[in-house]
Amino acid sequence: GLNFSGTDLSRLDLRYINFKMANLSRCNLAHANLCCSNLERADLSGANLDVSVDVNRKVSLFHTGDANVFLLLPSSGANLKGVDMEGSQMTGINLRVATLKNAKLKNCNLRGATLAGTDLENCDLSGCDLQEANLRGSNVKGAIFEEMLTPLHMSQSVR
Repeated sequence: GLNFSGTDLSRLDLRYINFKMANLSRCNLAHANLCCSNLERADLSGANLDVSVDVNRKVSLFHTGDANVFLLLPSSGANLKGVDMEGSQMTGINLRVATLKNAKLKNCNLRGATLAGTDLENCDLSGCDLQEANLRGSNVKGAIFEEMLTPLHMSQSVR
């Protein structure tokens, strides 16, 4: 993939760009428009993700763990295969039917998240807070649920 590590991409219109496997670590994406971009297997570790999207689209907002750093994603169907979002604050995010296959979501706060129908195959969810998260119909084959902050009641959350 392309290497944009440490690059200032702030305020750019990056809609529909294929960032598959791109290194976006430590990038400044402040106020960049990433609507409908492909972030499959992208490395977003340490990036400033205070991004915006077309106001006419429904989006989900999550806090990445750094002060004033937020990411707006399409509210459903996002392609985030293999993305590294370790330690992100995603309380209440809507990632219904998103693809998170092989994603690194270690130590994320997914409390109250909507992950119904999401592909979480081989996703690392170690140390995540999934309290009140909706995982109904999600593919959790091979997913790692070690060191959970709150117990995951599979009978209530995953069907």
